[in-house]
Amino acid sequence: MTIDGQPSAFPDHRQVVQRFGDLAPDGTTSTVALARLFEYPRVLLRFSRFEKLVADGGFGPFHILFVGQRVERRAAFGATGATVRIGTGIRTIGRTSYTYGQGMFADGQLVATADATIVLADRSGPLALPDVLLADLEELRLPESGAAAAAKPDPRRRERDHYPATSAVRARVGDVDLNRHVNYIAQLGFYDEAIASHAQGLLGDSAVKKLPRYLPWRYEANYLGEVLYPGNYDIGIAVGGHDEHTVHYELGLFDGGRCLGTADAAAPRGALSPAGRPPG
Repeated sequence: MTIDGQPSAFPDHRQVVQRFGDLAPDGTTSTVALARLFEYPRVLLRFSRFEKLVADGGFGPFHILFVGQRVERRAAFGATGATVRIGTGIRTIGRTSYTYGQGMFADGQLVATADATIVLADRSGPLALPDVLLADLEELRLPESGAAAAAKPDPRRRERDHYPATSAVRARVGDVDLNRHVNYIAQLGFYDEAIASHAQGLLGDSAVKKLPRYLPWRYEANYLGEVLYPGNYDIGIAVGGHDEHTVHYELGLFDGGRCLGTADAAAPRGALSPAGRPPG
């Protein structure tokens, strides 16, 4: 994002207080908690013309679909009771979707960024955004709003045999939101669990003591279907590449043979060999 270091570029600003539950085992704000903190200002952002249209019966019925998000921790930070400032705007506007762009600032420093893509749909599929909503979105557009949309994942990512490793996860009742499905933030938690399990399998019990070292600092997730409670799911795991410091994971969320979501993650490499296996 071209807004780095420029909180004034955001048309909307909110202050959010960090909670004890936002902290990872190393005492810093976790990447999954970042997604939760970024959600709050998005929910509060108002589209006055569109809301009036809906209230007057001029648009609908429709569903709001959260189809993708990217969240990245730029710096280690966090403390219980600390206040962060979150700027929010609209990064891109399409025919049937729009994407939020956000930046999180602690003590004036940009510490995290996020994008989130929304689609309005009915039973027949995505709906064209009405003119009044387009006008609302334009007023909140960020300076870099001409940025290209993120590329869609390779179709092979939806196939279970793309992933050489799997990790089982189970939906919990606390993961269910007002829409009666497993919340998209909880699904990031599924991916965290899978990566931690994978690291333990490769590195042994020592990985448990060093757990924060292997948890991702960046996620880019696509949501393809409903994840429900109760339910048992599998996370497919593949190492998509690595460098000296970082492992790039490719992840897929499966209900049997059906792919309900994919994600790309970047995590500290630890002691993995080039083959993605423990040394020796």
